[in-house]
Amino acid sequence: MELTKKFYAVLLFMPQLILSLFLLLGVMIGIVQSFGYIPSLNLNEFSLVYYQDLLSNKQFSQSVFFSLKIALYSAFISTIIGLAWAYFWLIQEKLSRWQRMMVKIPIIVPHLVVALFILQLFGRTGIFARILFAVGFKNAQNWFDSLVFQPNGWGIIFSFMWKEIPFVLFYCYPIISSINRKLGEAAQTLGANRMQSFIKIVLPLSKSTILAAFFIIFMYTFGSYELPALLGPTLPKGLPVAAYQAYIHPDLSQRPLAMAYNGILLLVSLLAAAIIYLMAFYSQLKNYYPLKKR
Repeated sequence: MELTKKFYAVLLFMPQLILSLFLLLGVMIGIVQSFGYIPSLNLNEFSLVYYQDLLSNKQFSQSVFFSLKIALYSAFISTIIGLAWAYFWLIQEKLSRWQRMMVKIPIIVPHLVVALFILQLFGRTGIFARILFAVGFKNAQNWFDSLVFQPNGWGIIFSFMWKEIPFVLFYCYPIISSINRKLGEAAQTLGANRMQSFIKIVLPLSKSTILAAFFIIFMYTFGSYELPALLGPTLPKGLPVAAYQAYIHPDLSQRPLAMAYNGILLLVSLLAAAIIYLMAFYSQLKNYYPLKKR
């Protein structure tokens, strides 16, 4: 009987294992091609020339910094606002059904639709610009020039925040609320107000969950293609946009260059994952072995 249960457990795990193997196989093939080895294109030698070309390209470095800025700003602002929203939920005695439902709506709306919203609302000829112009602000169109199709990337950041703020709320709130019931209320009985107990007790104990939410948002926005492609400037391009344009280049001999873009994306992702993991590990180690004050 026990062997039968184990067999069924392995059987249920097989689809995930097969999909993971295909994913790893595709990643390995892409890494090999990034070094210039594609026999079907008569490229039979490993070389670092494509990585060297990217690293020496000024537009590539601008794309990396542009994507990193969008990812960091989106993750940081979304995390801060999501935690503030979680605090607002905590101080309420009971959450109504419509409050939970209203937060779920942005999550189910695709980013492509959000990009359309941003263009229609915040574009140079968008709804807000037209309303302000109609009420007498003649320079209203110029006020919205810096939101979309600009190197500052704020239109892209606002679009990501539409879904990522509710994600932070739903991801962190169950942990935060459980800690608040156990230790936050105890701190309030000792004289701390709700804000103090939330900042000094609840947030530090939820650090691992908050870091995980930040990391998920950072990696998603860093590797996202559609919003930088629709709302981003011509230059600098987002790194995924530059990678896709290199991939669809009509000259197939440039295919290793596109794979090199993906290799850089993978490297940055692994570095970010290692940093977040070390931060979470250090916080847990600090909780187990608190540092002594000098």
